[in-house]
Amino acid sequence: MTGTVIAFSGCTPIRREPMRSLMQREARFAEMIERCDAILMEEAGWSMRQLWERDGDVTDLPRNFPLMVAFQIGLFELLVHHGIRPDAVIGMSCGEVSAAYATGAIGLRDALRIAVHGGKSMEPVATQCRMTLVWLPAAACRAITDRISIAAIMAPELTVISGLKEDVMSASHRLVQGRVPVHPLPLPWGVHTPLLPLRHPRFEASIGKLATGPARCRAFSTSGGDWTSFDFNAARWWHMFRAPVLFAPGIRAFVERGITTFIEAGPSPTLDSLLPRLGASAVSVTDALAVGS
Repeated sequence: MTGTVIAFSGCTPIRREPMRSLMQREARFAEMIERCDAILMEEAGWSMRQLWERDGDVTDLPRNFPLMVAFQIGLFELLVHHGIRPDAVIGMSCGEVSAAYATGAIGLRDALRIAVHGGKSMEPVATQCRMTLVWLPAAACRAITDRISIAAIMAPELTVISGLKEDVMSASHRLVQGRVPVHPLPLPWGVHTPLLPLRHPRFEASIGKLATGPARCRAFSTSGGDWTSFDFNAARWWHMFRAPVLFAPGIRAFVERGITTFIEAGPSPTLDSLLPRLGASAVSVTDALAVGS
């Protein structure tokens, strides 16, 4: 495999200024955000413009999840506008929704509907949970306690754990006492946990039948651990919210095929220090745009 691969990062706190700045400088990005905003008003009843008038980062799940997808789709369309079309994509967590859009498997409205209704449906359980990055392999994390689960495998020695807030805090305390570095994710919720129900009929009913189309490029599903065409139904998208993010296996699948450089699409660079652990490197779209401004 040769060519361009876009990596859509997972959820992080969203600062308003980068999005406002990009909209002022990049007409194509602004156009896509306006389109996303109109859909969010219909599907969620709130506007991104209203959020920009307030101070602070956007971290609550019902808004953070669709905002991340909107931001990433805006960046993707900006790249396409400048002639950069991916030969393959990979996404983490909410980034998997953006990756599905980038392949052409789902349209803009369906991508945002998955994000909106997914965020709302996960919130009651997710707000009781937290996630923490641990400098240990996944197998070692599983041995800590059966009250936490593996949320993401980021590298051979980097794992994200998830569970009820008190259980994650207790496990983190034990790890720190054992001189194992930990880093709580800066979000007031946790997902990718079996504490979420196995099925969510209300989410599935809200999404209904998705109008999936043929994929224009290859994609690796970090929730399935294999190559995919993203012909997912609503139940499969709900599985994505519960399943561990198999990021390291996904990157290794590309590296084994000769791809070692990835374009990161997200509001802030998160992969530049991670990918070298996997024999690869990342170029952040937002960093590149900031340098060019």
